[in-house]
Amino acid sequence: MSAVAKRWVLPIRTWFVIGAAIVFFGVAAPIGAIVAFSEEGDAEDRAERVATQLRENVDRWEDPAWQESVRSTLRDEGEGGVVLLVDGREVHRTAPGVIPGAGTRTQWVLHTEEFTDSDSVFTALVYLPLDKDPPVPEFLLMVGVMFVIVTIAIAWVFGRMTVRPLQAAHRAAQQVAEGDLAVTLPRSRVTELDQVNVAFETMAAELHHSLEQQAALEEERRLFITAIAHDLRTPLFSLRGYLEGLRDGIAETPEQQSRYLAVASAKSDELERLVSDLFDYTRLAYLHQPPERHSLDLSVFLQQIVRDRQPEAETKHIPLRFNSTVRPCTVLADRYLLTRAVENLLDNALRYTPDGGTIDVRCGEDDDDAWFSVADSGPGIAADDLPHLFEPLYRGDPSRSRETGGAGLGLTIAHRILVAHGGTLTAANGASGGAQFTGRVPSQN
Repeated sequence: MSAVAKRWVLPIRTWFVIGAAIVFFGVAAPIGAIVAFSEEGDAEDRAERVATQLRENVDRWEDPAWQESVRSTLRDEGEGGVVLLVDGREVHRTAPGVIPGAGTRTQWVLHTEEFTDSDSVFTALVYLPLDKDPPVPEFLLMVGVMFVIVTIAIAWVFGRMTVRPLQAAHRAAQQVAEGDLAVTLPRSRVTELDQVNVAFETMAAELHHSLEQQAALEEERRLFITAIAHDLRTPLFSLRGYLEGLRDGIAETPEQQSRYLAVASAKSDELERLVSDLFDYTRLAYLHQPPERHSLDLSVFLQQIVRDRQPEAETKHIPLRFNSTVRPCTVLADRYLLTRAVENLLDNALRYTPDGGTIDVRCGEDDDDAWFSVADSGPGIAADDLPHLFEPLYRGDPSRSRETGGAGLGLTIAHRILVAHGGTLTAANGASGGAQFTGRVPSQN
């Protein structure tokens, strides 16, 4: 639901209870009250007329002829009775027996008048029956009209709350079946329907996102296979050319043969590196194999890798230095994959650092993370290339062309290895102008 306006959402059973209550209190109760009030008010008026006649003739209360006229008046008013008292003494009763009350079979209205004249207290009790024959046709018409109005109102409300959302869900289902996933459903004030519509929209959005991801993945695979085929073909053609030259005797002197063999060996190494990159990238990107985590000391681990790469750095007259600022730092990691990530970063640094430059590897710890960095004094990374640096096969800067070797997967593989460990890999330009890569993995310390 939108956070802009909080909706009053209730279960459908609750809405039906509310509807029944509206019917009862909106139709039955008012009609019953109107009828009862009209009947009781009519009987009160009749009793008031009789009481007025009694008040105007107090001097004749004991006159038999006048008493007979009172009986005639009561018959005109729908029967009933009168009891007359003077100073508490009963002087006349039109009907024998007790005065009827509300508990009798017929409902009555009891009216009492008390007034004083010539030092005497006159009390008149008048009781008349309620009207037994209400205006049935008018009553039924009134009930029918009110029932129709309330029914139409309830049908309109429930139509908006239930029928409209259900119809919209039906149309959305047909829309999805036709391949259109951009569906929008109206909200409902009925909890169950609102939940179904929200879930349907979420499902359609997730399906749309999944299809987009699948299309992007297929496009990435297509470009990946095309680029890898090209990168594999280049060293293969060169390797085959030099081997055929050796076979055909083109390299006649030992010096030429040695040079041909050296180039063939370099091309085979390049081919091996490409195949290795392809294998690791496929494992990380498509096979989704989780790292086989083991406990290792990150500082000792990095120091060993740097020591192994020292000879290669020395051939380019590049000092490869390691500096650890932490005590033993234990992390859970896949030793092979993490080695692959660090070596890829070192390969990148050695490739783009000029002779006489420097490469610094550092290790540290902060909060819950252990970190390491590889910084070089090379040309750095162009600002436009930084956001795309970890995309597969990306080369923006001309200095990072395929002529330097590799398939453009090294940084992508390193990034995905760190992410698979629950960490991160970021790239920036260091203070000295060269590239600096910083990896983070959760620490066990």
